[in-house]
Amino acid sequence: MIDVALCPSEIHRFESIDLSETTAVVFDVLRATSTMITGLEHGVERFFPVETVEAARALKIQDPSLLLAGERGGLSLEGFDLGNSPAEFKEIRGNRVVLTTTNGTVALHRVRRAKRVYVGALLNLDSLAQVLDREGATGVLIVCSGTGEDFALEDAVAAGGLVDRLSHNSLSDAAVLVKSLYREASSDLLSYLRQSRNGRSLAGIGKTKDVEECARLSVTQTVGVMHDDTVVKLT
Repeated sequence: MIDVALCPSEIHRFESIDLSETTAVVFDVLRATSTMITGLEHGVERFFPVETVEAARALKIQDPSLLLAGERGGLSLEGFDLGNSPAEFKEIRGNRVVLTTTNGTVALHRVRRAKRVYVGALLNLDSLAQVLDREGATGVLIVCSGTGEDFALEDAVAAGGLVDRLSHNSLSDAAVLVKSLYREASSDLLSYLRQSRNGRSLAGIGKTKDVEECARLSVTQTVGVMHDDTVVKLT
């Protein structure tokens, strides 16, 4: 069965559910998972996704060589080395990065006990689908990180794009819904991302380029996977 968690209110319950036989895929298209995929593609060694700013700073104290990255309300955090724009992560090859964001890193923590946890984006949809089909996972949970406590259009579009690419034909109602949404949106993904709440918010703070960057479809073969509470490049 392929199932889809459409918004954060569904994600909160996963810490109390047995996911030991489930493969999870987390989407936060604008921008956390797109940023992680971009960083891994360009040689970032690993990401440490954490839920809070305090947790990020604590890791930095333990290991000063780590870079701090993240956002709240789309804006970079005071004293951090990086924000959450994908372009920032193309020139830091070999570094390890602690990342905290409003929704994406929280969603990763909620499902971290799944059998496998993959990081998804529009950027790597084809490769991600190939990995899942090759593994033959019988239970797949696609997680839309959302915005605050709300549904996020761009995550649902990406989730639908993954469902559309998988050979698995046992779909939940939510999976059928996002698949239909993706087929409607696929001819002009950038317009859908621009219309989304997050797309409009990012444009409002001067980050239109981020939306354009994240709207590109299957431009990398890089797939991120959780390993010991970090995200690394699948090899």
